[in-house]
Amino acid sequence: MNGMDCPTCGIINPPEAVRCDCGYDFEVMQPSETPGWQINLAWRQKVAAYWSISWPASIASFTMALLVTSFYTFDDLARHLSVITLAGNLAFFAIQAILTRRLVRKNYRSFRVEVLRNDGERRRTLSVREGGRVSLWIVGPQLAFFLTASLIVWVYGAKLPIELVRLISSSSLWLRFLVVGPYAVDLALRAKYSGFRLQTFGFRYV
Repeated sequence: MNGMDCPTCGIINPPEAVRCDCGYDFEVMQPSETPGWQINLAWRQKVAAYWSISWPASIASFTMALLVTSFYTFDDLARHLSVITLAGNLAFFAIQAILTRRLVRKNYRSFRVEVLRNDGERRRTLSVREGGRVSLWIVGPQLAFFLTASLIVWVYGAKLPIELVRLISSSSLWLRFLVVGPYAVDLALRAKYSGFRLQTFGFRYV
């Protein structure tokens, strides 16, 4: 006897199945109000989660930097480049912290991040205070990495060829977006919070 294709996720279930792993109920022919199955995110999914709060922060901080420096002369920009760079990065981290609650609101293609309360309630919202606690795990490692990379460039920059300094700076940016940031998201997902925890649920579509 052929299995049953779930209309929600496309998984083929045994003919005797009452409920799919995603929560679809074959008896009443309705999807679950809270579909999905618990998963651990693959690295590409962690990158997607990180980018969901990082690209808006990048655009916003870059726009702010352009507005602030639009009245600067070229000589002013050259003199204050390090301060402008530091301010831009701090603005990026601050905006990213504000956007942290987007992690649980966004519908990713293959997964969702949800909030499980200690009383069993399952929601897709974080309060401002909860979002602030989660953001510490995401921003903290990135800030530490940025300060370490900046310190290395500041200490050794004058002794190294300018091309190598530029390579270090650009490499540190890519490392932040592809390694450090997703690792920070993983820390935030696994962290223990008072009153709630974050859980990732898998989804499939046909």
